Parts: sequence; structure tokens; C-alpha cells
Amino acid sequence: MTADHELRARLAALADRDPQPGWGWPRLPVGDQRHERGFRPSAVAVLARPDRDDIELLLVRRSARHRHHPGQFAFPGGGIDPGETPQRAALRETHEETGLVLPERAVIGTLPPLALTASSNLVTPVLAWADDDAEHGEPLDDEAAETLWLPRRELIDPARRVAVTTDVGWRGPGFVIGDGLIWGFTATVLDWMLTELGGNPRWQASPVHHLQLRPTSH
Repeated sequence: MTADHELRARLAALADRDPQPGWGWPRLPVGDQRHERGFRPSAVAVLARPDRDDIELLLVRRSARHRHHPGQFAFPGGGIDPGETPQRAALRETHEETGLVLPERAVIGTLPPLALTASSNLVTPVLAWADDDAEHGEPLDDEAAETLWLPRRELIDPARRVAVTTDVGWRGPGFVIGDGLIWGFTATVLDWMLTELGGNPRWQASPVHHLQLRPTSH
């Protein structure tokens, strides 16, 4: 087995496991029948590609005009259209936002959906793999201002890790990327996956980064 095939198999194994205790959090619970009504079904692509003897992961930075979380880092993704599977939705959104065209065989599994109560979205993370020869065209929309491939070794670097707290009660993992911060749902999925793959530092022991989300009064 080549190094690429071994890394792909390790990622696929994550989707074959039963949900881990740390997967669903109090503020990001695993979706169930309670969330089938009133929550919008959505999907994101957790996309990896080979990076020497390791992997790197794809994120986008939302444009300032994006209606949800402008300027924030995220996985490519969005709502699932009627009659569409989470897998197809994740691949479609990746194409629209980044220009990357992936065949259905790129999908290597799905993770249990998480309920984002703040936005009423029920989000299925779809694990996918991009080969070196993946077709890349122009994005079909302007939702993403930037596309980034982040090496795993950088994401597990303790110097990039923070514990994010907010004035609305959120506490979770964070990643400092340049002048930006990955936090919330995206950071939760990244942290879980990096922990399962091994070598990920405990975010609870990282420096605290506080976010003020509510408007301040003057």
C-alpha cells in the first residue's frame, strides 16, 4: 500500500467508527429525530489531499458579503437541495465555492450530523479525498474570498492552538491562521479529526482567546 492509499484509508476509517463520546458537544449535539423538523439539512466537505508523507485539508474564507459568518474560515458546504444526498451536496458546494471538480468516488465516508442550534442547520460532514490530478476550474460563485490548503503538521502545532471563549457561553478549540481564527463548528470537526489521527494537542490546555460576539454598548 502506498503512503497516499494508507492516509486515505486512515481517513476512511474515521467514518466507519461509532460516534465517539467527544463528537457531539452540548452546543453541537449529534442530530437525531428532534432535529429533523425545523433544521435545514446541510453538508460540508472535509477534503484532504496528499502532502508529502502527510495530508493537508481544504478550508475557505467566507467573503465579507457572505450572509452567514462573513470573513470566517469554513469547510466548503451549504444546504442540501431536494432529492440530493449529503455527499452530492458537499461535492457540488466544493465546486461552486472553489472550482475544484471531484468525482463521486472522491467521497470516502460521512460523519454523524451535528445540530447547529444557532443557525438551525443539521450539518453532515462528508469526508473526501482529492488526488493530485483533480480537475480545478473557476469558482461558480463569490461566496469564498480565499481558498486554503492547510497542512496537518501546521494545524497540530501548539503555537497555533487556542481555547476559544465567547460572551455567549461558547468554549471550544481554535486555530490561529495568519490574522484569522478558525473556531466554532469548523474547529470542532478539525480538532476531533486531528485527535483521532494522532498527535493533536489538547485544546483545553491552550492559551485562551476570547471573542466578543454581542454588540458593545457605548
